[in-house]
Amino acid sequence: MALAPTDAVGPKPGSAGVRHAPVPSHSAPVTPGKVAIWLFLATEVMFFTGLIGSYIVLRAGSPRGAYSNLYPPNTPLRGLENSRGVVLRSIGPDRSKIEEVLRSLGDRKPDEAEQVIAAVPHGVVPARSAERAEALASALRSAGAVVEVEPLKTFEWPKPYDDAVNPLAINLTAANTFVLICSSVTMVLALSAIQRGNRAKCTLFLLATVVIGSIFLSVQVFEYRQLMFEHHYPSGISANGHFVPSCSLFASCFFTMTGLHGLHVTAGVLALSVVLIASIFGAFSASNYAAIELTGLYWHFVDLVWIILFTIVYLL
Repeated sequence: MALAPTDAVGPKPGSAGVRHAPVPSHSAPVTPGKVAIWLFLATEVMFFTGLIGSYIVLRAGSPRGAYSNLYPPNTPLRGLENSRGVVLRSIGPDRSKIEEVLRSLGDRKPDEAEQVIAAVPHGVVPARSAERAEALASALRSAGAVVEVEPLKTFEWPKPYDDAVNPLAINLTAANTFVLICSSVTMVLALSAIQRGNRAKCTLFLLATVVIGSIFLSVQVFEYRQLMFEHHYPSGISANGHFVPSCSLFASCFFTMTGLHGLHVTAGVLALSVVLIASIFGAFSASNYAAIELTGLYWHFVDLVWIILFTIVYLL
């Protein structure tokens, strides 16, 4: 008796057992390029860990009284514990009268009087006694100024949002941090686009990443210019009114950490620019996108490091 044919010879067309072609996967195997970038990022992790660790140690070892609202950083405060300070909030309509009072009753030289006025609304004139502070404040009010008398306050480290000891524009940098985070999003979208074979979108998102990274750097340069040259700060921040690396340990740490990170961001923008140019000329495809992926890993690392630096340096 003849046996009926079985399914051993294969499923019939249209049956439920038909095997479809496997969907291509974009999970690339471990390549020499990936090994190299992970080894490089491991060294970068050690570098920034040492940098942040040094900052924490230096901050923890800063003595109480290293910073105050009336005197420049690291001023010996022995004998000045009962000092009062006159804080000039507004100079009023007659600048010359204010300068005259600062020189006569405030014991300020002409250039020092100008520095106090330039720091308004945080221009500080320290006085060794409450009586002298009240006399100076009264004379300044008579000349049309708006002033306040404050006692001496000391700190181990500059407090965030305290304009007497900390010049950092936290709100501006918070917005700039959000901008940098957005660049990580566009980087992910660029890689996803090229994995789907969409070269046009990949190029567009790479361009967006380069532009956003450049905006971050531009804001950082603007911040540096304000801190070092454009703005005049009270004596509790800097003896000469400008926040430069040599004015305090806090300033040295700030410029070292943010400057080194800015150097890494610059390198990332340059690398992304090269990748962008290659993408414009059609160098990448759904099966060839290693350069975009590896550059993206570096860029995400740089973004993550900045979030940590922003939290530690600006917010704590």
